[in-house]
Amino acid sequence: MEQTDIFSIFGMVDEAKIEKEKQEALAKKEKEEKLAKMQEEMKQKMEAAKKDSGTPGASAPAKKESVADAFKPDEETIIRFMGETMSITAFFSPEELAEGLLVTKKDQEPERQPLTAEMLRARMEKEYPELVKNHTDMVFMKKKNLVVPVMKAKAKGSDGIMPMHDSHFPIPFIILNQFITLANFYAQYKLEIHADIYYSTDSNEYVLDVPAQEITRYRTEVTEDAWSIANRIEGFIKLMEIHSHHEMQPAPSALDNRSERVPGMVYAIVGKTNEFFPRITSRQFLNEEIGHIQLHPKDIFESPFDEMPVFDPAGIEVVQHG
Repeated sequence: MEQTDIFSIFGMVDEAKIEKEKQEALAKKEKEEKLAKMQEEMKQKMEAAKKDSGTPGASAPAKKESVADAFKPDEETIIRFMGETMSITAFFSPEELAEGLLVTKKDQEPERQPLTAEMLRARMEKEYPELVKNHTDMVFMKKKNLVVPVMKAKAKGSDGIMPMHDSHFPIPFIILNQFITLANFYAQYKLEIHADIYYSTDSNEYVLDVPAQEITRYRTEVTEDAWSIANRIEGFIKLMEIHSHHEMQPAPSALDNRSERVPGMVYAIVGKTNEFFPRITSRQFLNEEIGHIQLHPKDIFESPFDEMPVFDPAGIEVVQHG
């Protein structure tokens, strides 16, 4: 029997339905135009890269210089890290902040040296072991009198312990969905892509952040300076790093093993993006003594397969096969 709604029966116009369809069509058009623009830009970048690679003496574009403020904290300086706000006086005394750190060198008298960002990182590392040297930038924002430690993603390439901050896991599946969609776009050109996943303690939201980076078929390297990243992720907790291996297996390469070494950090790789269900590997780096431990993706991300259909289980019979 054909179903009709009340608007059809009385010859009325469902303006709400028409408006909804109009907005959906507009959103679809905007999405298609955005994708077409991205593809055209990507085509131009690929052609430029191919041209440069074949030109003797051609070099990669110069990286943007950092515009970070000079490191000059005082007693009022605060630090924002992993969702916490703390005073710099938790790591330096008022005397050290005013006069510098007392440093003793071999066969020399102790002398005061101006505080540096590295001095702060070293002291914070005792409480936060993830702030590893060469993996961390300490960004000082003069106007806010604020320090934001930024854990840098190193170059990546394809060649029962729960993660740190386990209260924020599993991560909503929509975040993984977004990254796979991003990876699929660049996989068209056999290119890898990197992203970081953060949790905002202010809004209780998860964010997939894609920093500026240089990408190739076998490698991706973040080029965005720490100052820029710090302004974007202030007040966020970095939960994990994720990158793609396009149509290749998501097996960590030697470069990945050297790069992914922040204690407690979770790492994931998405590969075989040409398949309907891409493959994912995930792991966590504990420390230099233990190294990496493997994690199941279901421990990291919510499963999309949690909607059971409505059916009568009484009609399901289990039989034994001889």
